[in-house]
Amino acid sequence: MTHDSTQQILSQLTTRFPGVPVGPEAIPRHHFFHAPNSICSQKVRAVLAYHQVSHSSHLLDIFAGETYDPAYVRVRMQGCARLGVPLAAQHLGTTSVEASGCDGCVVPTLVDAQDKTVFVDSLRICQMLDASEGGGALVPAALRAAIMAELAVVDDLPNYQNLAVRVVPASAPGNAFAASKVARCDTLLAEFGDDPVLRAAYEAKRAKEQFAADMLFDEVALTRARQAVVDALDGLEDRLADSNGPWLFGATITMADLFWGAELIRTEDVGQGQLWQLNRLPYVAAYYARLCALPALCSAIVDFPGARLAPPKSAVSA
Repeated sequence: MTHDSTQQILSQLTTRFPGVPVGPEAIPRHHFFHAPNSICSQKVRAVLAYHQVSHSSHLLDIFAGETYDPAYVRVRMQGCARLGVPLAAQHLGTTSVEASGCDGCVVPTLVDAQDKTVFVDSLRICQMLDASEGGGALVPAALRAAIMAELAVVDDLPNYQNLAVRVVPASAPGNAFAASKVARCDTLLAEFGDDPVLRAAYEAKRAKEQFAADMLFDEVALTRARQAVVDALDGLEDRLADSNGPWLFGATITMADLFWGAELIRTEDVGQGQLWQLNRLPYVAAYYARLCALPALCSAIVDFPGARLAPPKSAVSA
C-alpha cells in the first residue's frame, strides 16, 4: 500500500469517525481508534495518559459493529500486514496477538499521521509509545524481562469468555455474543465479498468467532477460564508479597502495573472481584485500591465514560 493510498484511507476513516484532540497539541501526530469498554483500548489509553501524549481520539462502538466498518478494516489490515503475523482464524479467548494472530475487526488501532504507520497490537502500541514518548520509563531496561513476563500473563488471560457471558441476557446461550459476530460477518461478506482485502478480514473474523462459539462456552471451557483468572491472581498475590514497594517492582510504576490495573478492573466488572474482596488475597486487594487511584487509570478507565461494564443488554449486538 502506498503512502498516498494510506493517506486517502485515513482521510475516509477520520471522516467516518471524527476525532477529538486530547492534550495540548491542536493537530496531534497520533490518531487513536478505540472503544470505551475494550480492555486493550484501556491499556493504551493508560499509557497515553501516563505519558500525557497528545492524540486525536476516535471512538468506535463495539456493540454497534463499528469495528467492522470497511474504512476501519482497510486501515487495520495494513497494520496486520506490517505486523507480519497471520490473521486470527481461531479464538483462544485471550487478547494475545502472538498466540492467536491479528484480527482485522477489533480495536485499538493507532495511526502515526506523520509517517502513516499503522499499529494494531495493544502490547506493541504501548511499548512504542513508552519508548518514543516516555523515554522507556514504563519499561526500564533493568526490569524489562520481568515486566514483559507480567505483560504476557495479562495478555494471555481468557477475558473473552468472562466478558461475553456478561454482556448477553441471562436467558441467551453463553455463545450468543460470538454467534452474533458470525452473523455480522456473513452479512458483510455478502456485501463486500468481491473486495479481496475486506473478504480476507471478514472470513478470518468469521472463522475466529465460529471457533469461539463452538469451543469456548461450554461449562468445561468456562470453568477453565474462571480458574485461569484464579491462578493468575494467586501468582500476583505471591509476587506482590515479595515486592519491596507499593507496585510490582518496588517504588516505580511500570507498564505491568497499568496492565494489571486494567485487568483487575475488568475482573471486578465481570463479577470476580470477590476473589480479593473476601480477604483471600490481601496484597491484591490493597494493590487494586492503589491502582484505581492512579491518575492514568482514572483517566483511561475509572472516569472514562462507558469504560466500565454496564448491566447485560436486553438484546445481543456485536
